[in-house]
Amino acid sequence: MPEALKSWARENWPGGDPGSINWEPVAADGSARLFLRLTGRGQSLVAMSNPANPAENRAWHYLAGHLGGLGLPVARVLAADLERGLFLMEDLGRGSLQEAALAAAGPEQLASLYEPVLAMLARLQAKGGQGFDLSVCFDGPELTPAFLREREAGYFLEEFILGACGLGREGLPPGLDRDLDRLCQLAGGARPRGLVHRDFQSRNIVWQNGRLGLVDFQGARLGPAQYDLAALLYDPYVDLEPETRILLMERYLALRTQEGPFDREAFLQGWPYVAACRLMQALGAYAFLSRKRGRTHFALYAEPALDSLRRLCEEPALAGFQSLGGLLESLPGRLPPEAFRPLPEEKI
Repeated sequence: MPEALKSWARENWPGGDPGSINWEPVAADGSARLFLRLTGRGQSLVAMSNPANPAENRAWHYLAGHLGGLGLPVARVLAADLERGLFLMEDLGRGSLQEAALAAAGPEQLASLYEPVLAMLARLQAKGGQGFDLSVCFDGPELTPAFLREREAGYFLEEFILGACGLGREGLPPGLDRDLDRLCQLAGGARPRGLVHRDFQSRNIVWQNGRLGLVDFQGARLGPAQYDLAALLYDPYVDLEPETRILLMERYLALRTQEGPFDREAFLQGWPYVAACRLMQALGAYAFLSRKRGRTHFALYAEPALDSLRRLCEEPALAGFQSLGGLLESLPGRLPPEAFRPLPEEKI
């Protein structure tokens, strides 16, 4: 596959055949797509192959143009073969916000690092839904209560609680389904709404010598505006201190208000419910990718995500979700390594 992708990229190289091409794989994290960084004739580009998912490709290609048209820092597509799932694009850089944040020397440097990221998110939320073609969303146009119940809370229950944690359904607390139904109803109905990236976390934000880039946006759809900020501030890849999280929340709210009409009180009211759903999605994903895709490095991030979800469920707004809170408190503080061990193929 890399040779075929290299060959196609050579044929579509801007300015003609670049001659000798050096290449290296680019980590795709949780994605099944193949990425290569190609260097030829003094130019560095990135090629992507995703032949198995044409609907995802159409969404990614449309969103690259849509977001770029809003002035957001996404890679410019230089060549595309939608039928074969092949793309050639700008190289936004090698670094990530995660790497920069983990190297930050104290809260002030961390806050200054996040400032342009929050400004980018504020613009995405304020402007992204304007003229957006909902028909390109490949697995639903909106984060509705039903979507969140199945794809966030249900994912968490199946993959993390029943799967990685090994609980049987008979061991689940009474009232858990009712709690999850109500939580997703509140989160899915939260206001205000806008375009949601759906995985706006530090590994999907390129940070190269102060230059930002946004990737992995193919799952974007309409939804509660709190979702992407929750993904960033409760990001287990950069486990922010509570004080830093509050500071960045306030800065985002100020930046978002500058972008146009914005209901701050509605945002804060919906925040804990949406944040809880986002953390459940992350825990479900870490369990799934570790156990069923063999990407066991994701297990490292389950404990900080679980700790954040526990602390969030202790807040007054979520105090009434006693079955969910009780379930979380019953889980061990440190899950054993075998919880995330890859399953044999016959059990996947």
